[in-house]
Amino acid sequence: MTPRWRTVRGTARARRPLNSDELALRRAALRVGLQIAAAVAVVVVLLLAAAALFVWAKSQPAEMIAHLERSQPQIVLDSVDVFGALVVGGVLGIALAGTVGVLIARQAVKPLGESLALQRSFVQDASHELRTPLTVIDTRIQLAQRRLAKDSEAAAVLAELRADSAKLAAIIEDLLHGISGGPDVPETPTDLTALARDVVADLTVIARERDIALSCEDSGEAVPVAVAPAALRRVIVALADNALKYTLAGGRVTMGVTIGSGGTTAVLTVADTGPGIAGPAPERVFERYAGAGSEAPGGQRSFGLGLALVRDIAVRNGGSVRIASTGAEGTTMEVSLPLAR
Repeated sequence: MTPRWRTVRGTARARRPLNSDELALRRAALRVGLQIAAAVAVVVVLLLAAAALFVWAKSQPAEMIAHLERSQPQIVLDSVDVFGALVVGGVLGIALAGTVGVLIARQAVKPLGESLALQRSFVQDASHELRTPLTVIDTRIQLAQRRLAKDSEAAAVLAELRADSAKLAAIIEDLLHGISGGPDVPETPTDLTALARDVVADLTVIARERDIALSCEDSGEAVPVAVAPAALRRVIVALADNALKYTLAGGRVTMGVTIGSGGTTAVLTVADTGPGIAGPAPERVFERYAGAGSEAPGGQRSFGLGLALVRDIAVRNGGSVRIASTGAEGTTMEVSLPLAR
């Protein structure tokens, strides 16, 4: 019974479908193996060329007569046989180098695969554990709403709190979806204009506390994009939060939504009147932890994750992000996303 159980268990394990991380790592290992094989192929071709030149030089009439005039014993080899052996040996060497390269690359990236698995597990566990507290908070808010008059000032505040908890729950769901690495395609297109206005309304209370004017400028027309609202909200909030963080009191942050010149993309811009990018190089601000440890004018420390998150979501959904301008007069970030068809 035991051997049979082991056989069935081994078969089930062998048939286990590979996840996206394992497939990506195997493709990376295969690329490394092919690159090693290509490098070895170049070396083999050069050696074959050198060997062919050497044999050609030795097969000249003067060289052959000189060999025949020698009295010492000599071994005569057919040039065709020599080239055939060299070619076969070279091909086998290339194949062996590629195979060994793939095996070594798989062992080299194995720790990376384990790290990615731990990262995904952490995000899944953390998101799952946060669901219950959020549900409890939402339930308590509903109970408080029932005890208050609908037209009271406290009821309006509780309604805003419940809306905020719902947005946080949507972000957690988006985190669970984001670890799959696929695009955030919604059932229906998301209106970028309406979502930008909503984010501005949510962050206005923070802007007022910092004495910063926060506004949204748009044409008033809907700009539909094929990105889920939760993921798109994370992009807008991250850009607005970054702008507010580096804008001095009395300054302003302006958000804009337009359609690109080609008519195929939606463009979101966030402009501030801060001092410009003075930390990492502008081309590195979208890298994770590029601005970690830096301190904003208001004393808030940066962990260097917000703009990296923006880039990841934009690229994942077929878009892009760039620094349109930066300097002493302020910085403008620009995100481009495909318009929904």
